[in-house]
Amino acid sequence: MPSMFSARSPFPSQAHAPAGALASVSSDPLSHRLVIWICGSILGLLAADVIIGAYNAGISPLKPALFTVTAFAACVGLPLLAGLRFAPISLLILLLPAVRLFDAALLSRSVTSLQGQAGMDHLRVMIAIVAILTVLSTDPGLRAARWAAILAMFMTTGSEIAEMLGLAKFSSIQGRYAGFNSHPNFPPVLLCEMLGITFALCRSFKINCLLIGVAFVGVALTYGRSGFIVLVLMSGAYVLLNARKNLPFLLLMAALAIPAAGVGFAVLQSRTQQGILKDKNTSERLQAIYDLDFEKLKSPERAKDLADAWEGVMKKPLLGHGTGVSGVLWAPHNEYVSIWLELGIPGLLIFVGTLGTLVVRSVMTGGRAGYLLFAIIAYTPAGQGRIEMPHYYLALSTAAFMLWPQRFRFALTSPKPAESAG
Repeated sequence: MPSMFSARSPFPSQAHAPAGALASVSSDPLSHRLVIWICGSILGLLAADVIIGAYNAGISPLKPALFTVTAFAACVGLPLLAGLRFAPISLLILLLPAVRLFDAALLSRSVTSLQGQAGMDHLRVMIAIVAILTVLSTDPGLRAARWAAILAMFMTTGSEIAEMLGLAKFSSIQGRYAGFNSHPNFPPVLLCEMLGITFALCRSFKINCLLIGVAFVGVALTYGRSGFIVLVLMSGAYVLLNARKNLPFLLLMAALAIPAAGVGFAVLQSRTQQGILKDKNTSERLQAIYDLDFEKLKSPERAKDLADAWEGVMKKPLLGHGTGVSGVLWAPHNEYVSIWLELGIPGLLIFVGTLGTLVVRSVMTGGRAGYLLFAIIAYTPAGQGRIEMPHYYLALSTAAFMLWPQRFRFALTSPKPAESAG
């Protein structure tokens, strides 16, 4: 008999589930629990760069490439058991990384010392993105993303604390702690993005306040200026909008947090006294954050890097210099300029169009995933290399799947026989 693929009607997203639907997993089938805990844990480890960070620090013998392959197999195999539904928004998320992979692996337009490695790096990023999208395409996908975000936050801040205590060495910059992420500029971005996921998917104000505390510790240990600003704005808005319903709890938390913050600042300040070079780098950052001195929070070095990168953009404004030049030949510390450098105007339009589409959809749905989108967009003027990180695509994909809950299941069916006239 002839057969065809037919799309069933979209199913409701977890974003519209009842109050307890995201919190309870005890009644879920085994396949759903496997996706939540196993796939969610894998995505959390990917987002926090745990495997590659531990390998580079000599802590773990597990090679990152082997973990990536294993993670991909698990994050595709287990969702098949739980039931996959296709989300059209996945195509939008895949567009920019697919263009970057095509440009790096096949066109090879960039002329850098890392040109030969660029194709493999972008292939690994694409594998991670497909794994994320596959997990999110299941019924328990958003719950897996929520667990992944929580795990990534604890692993990131925990590894920074371990580095501060001298238990491991991760950071590439003396005096600033980075944890598994290796560079201190990345943990604040990751922590804010993951906090945005929990704000969107976790309805417990108390749990989210706990995670705010975890994020503040992680950001403080990096001495990150822009990260501190974004985190304060984001968490401050969340607390203020929920203050009326949770006033007694907030008063208790304030009584505990204010002394803790004073102790934490004293500890960070004492760490800046170890070494001359370290004193200048970290003490000025810490003082600028403590005084909220926006002039000191600015970075003259970054302004010079941005100006140099803009000159590079003007040399090839239409199609750019090729994927991989940003961060190697130029360091703009600005995602718009970075993408324009590499992919020209078409790449910039894809990047801005993707984020703009999500923002418009959020506004049309009453601000859904608003904190998460703020965390994603707030770093675009000061970010670089983020679009090559799994944590960025976990955050971006989670926002997209919340904003477009429609999914379609494709099934092989046969047409019904026509009824006889009589």
